[in-house]
Amino acid sequence: MRLNNERELIIQLKQGDEKSFVALYNAYSEVLYSFLVKLNIAHENIKDVIQQTFIKLWEKREAVNEELSLQAYLITIAKNTIYNEVKKQIVSRKYEASVARREIADDETKTNEINQVLQQILQQLSDKRREVFTMSRIEGYSNQEIAETLNISKSTVENHINQSNKQIKEILKKMGFS
Repeated sequence: MRLNNERELIIQLKQGDEKSFVALYNAYSEVLYSFLVKLNIAHENIKDVIQQTFIKLWEKREAVNEELSLQAYLITIAKNTIYNEVKKQIVSRKYEASVARREIADDETKTNEINQVLQQILQQLSDKRREVFTMSRIEGYSNQEIAETLNISKSTVENHINQSNKQIKEILKKMGFS
């Protein structure tokens, strides 16, 4: 759509005339809407792109060439707005992925450190206590299952676990953990 008085409206717009701006908005917002629909832009984003396009028009009004097609200029602004938004989203996703990778690496490092400390602690337990404690706390066996597997009484299993817990607390205290 080419307005009969588009050239005059642009000249007035360049001088900061808000009425000319509104007239151009009314004339071209539907054109931009149709263009953006054809690009498969999500409906909720179309209004934002149109608004940003006209904000940019107002900000750059003094540089608008009244001899050239305003419609083409507005479409170019809209395309650049979309392009910049997509670029921002790509950068944001890359950043989020990078942060997630660092967090996973940090978690793996912490897990490895915890496992090393656990192994150091377990090595300080007697063989039988280490076996009972490992079966109970790490492998998840019940006291009854441990007793049956090792051919010892359930109370002996409980005693080993209690003694292991006391010894582990002392070891952790010596290592600086409270």
